[in-house]
Amino acid sequence: MSKNRNKDTKQNQPAQDDSGVYTFRDYFYINLIFWGFLTVVAVAVFFSTGAKMDPVIENVFTFIYMVFGLGFTAVSIFDALYEKVAGQNKNEK
Repeated sequence: MSKNRNKDTKQNQPAQDDSGVYTFRDYFYINLIFWGFLTVVAVAVFFSTGAKMDPVIENVFTFIYMVFGLGFTAVSIFDALYEKVAGQNKNEK
């Protein structure tokens, strides 16, 4: 009986496009989510350290946004360009 139930659930599921290729819009949204996450982390750090803006907290914010944020964005841009070039080379063969 459970075998029939598994077959029914598999048949009722919509087909998924699992090509593994991301568009630039996908990369934009992924980066937007990550930058939002970094903002949540920065706010949590700010309030957990006394909610006082001093040179140390300014350096922490700079580190969070410059290293993690810009690093993630740079890697995303590189990955998007690589996928575009690799996809073109794959279609040529």
